[in-house]
Amino acid sequence: MNDDISPIKPDSDTQAELMVKMLHEVERNDHRAASFKMWDTLVITPFSQPEDLFLFMEDDFSLLNTGDKTFTQLRTEAQKAAEKKYALKGNVTLEKIYDIFTKMSGITPAGREKLFNRECDLIHHFAFARHTGKLLFDKAKDCKNKIIITSESIYPRDVIVKILCDCGYGEYDSLIIPAEQNIPDSAASAFIGTVIKKSGVEASNILHIGSDIVNDVETPIMKGMRAIMLQPVLPLMVKSGRLRGFIEEKHLYDIEEPKFTALRCALALYAIYGFDTPQNKRPKSDFCGDARMLGFIVLGPLTFIKDFSPETELQRQLIDAMEKNKEISAGKQDFEQMVYHHFGDFIGKYGGEGCQLPLEFIEKFSYIGDRELIKPTLSEIGLKKWGKPANEPKLAPVHTKAVKKNPLQKLADKLFPEGTRVREISEGILTGKKKK
Repeated sequence: MNDDISPIKPDSDTQAELMVKMLHEVERNDHRAASFKMWDTLVITPFSQPEDLFLFMEDDFSLLNTGDKTFTQLRTEAQKAAEKKYALKGNVTLEKIYDIFTKMSGITPAGREKLFNRECDLIHHFAFARHTGKLLFDKAKDCKNKIIITSESIYPRDVIVKILCDCGYGEYDSLIIPAEQNIPDSAASAFIGTVIKKSGVEASNILHIGSDIVNDVETPIMKGMRAIMLQPVLPLMVKSGRLRGFIEEKHLYDIEEPKFTALRCALALYAIYGFDTPQNKRPKSDFCGDARMLGFIVLGPLTFIKDFSPETELQRQLIDAMEKNKEISAGKQDFEQMVYHHFGDFIGKYGGEGCQLPLEFIEKFSYIGDRELIKPTLSEIGLKKWGKPANEPKLAPVHTKAVKKNPLQKLADKLFPEGTRVREISEGILTGKKKK
């Protein structure tokens, strides 16, 4: 999936400004080496949750097993068991996961090998270069910096190497895989010491770029390095507005079921489309004030619903108005191209359960900033029907990853609550790189 170009949304002014700042930091003349985290920074996948990859293996598994549990269920259980057994003092690898999976499922050694190779092929197929990460990588190469990539991954080295090469990252100097260095999974930031050794230069001459505030910013800075945080796309999407919380509240207990595959993948693609270059929530907008983003996630998912028909006359009027807006309509077209680029026709077989929810959200709960994007092409009938938004929607607490905080971080949360101006300033200093 790396030989074609997926649609890329034009950056907003604030995104473009951030991109310039990051590129300027990479090309500083006191850098001699650049270290990159692989996953989330250089390479991403089009999934909201890793388990969605396993859906592509159900047909293979059904030919090897007649049990009641699906491949996704058993593969997920096997990974959890491997993490419980190995993560604290060792490493979880795909080999160890499949050892446990084989016992759980009762498949033959030949069947195990087939599924193991199939998963490796699939992660290689779906992984693709993060556009912003690629720009930073290429800039570091242009500056003749030594390039070090670190990959905390369950997959074997040969799979990681193929992914990096096909994503355009083949020209690196060192690839560090913590499992090969006997660095346990529980020591998440210990790889930094290996990076310094592999670089062959002083820590002060190394720039590290990653996606985790603790392991990729705080730890490198404490070691004397410089750091840039390239935030992951999914958490940025979650924090950008109320849509994800609205959807999660509607399907709090079944959102992970196969029938919602199309909706989950739509949200993952939306995160990649809108937040590849990081951007923050805009006041009075759930879509960063961007007409293309609105069209991408509101009109786009409707294409998954066979013979879709609006539930209300107002929905019909809103769809008509959005399709008349060139930027909103362009967002929908980008969605269709992106879906086909990454999934072909596969997602369609799961139907479009829940894919009307973004439209329902716009109809009932849209902020004034997003309404202003639609109103110019909305009919008089639509304007009359589309009065003031109803009460605030019920939102589920949405978390993409549990974060363990040390006592100092917990104290900081009490002194400077998230969302306050002083917290934003302090985080800006922390993630804005160590000054000379």
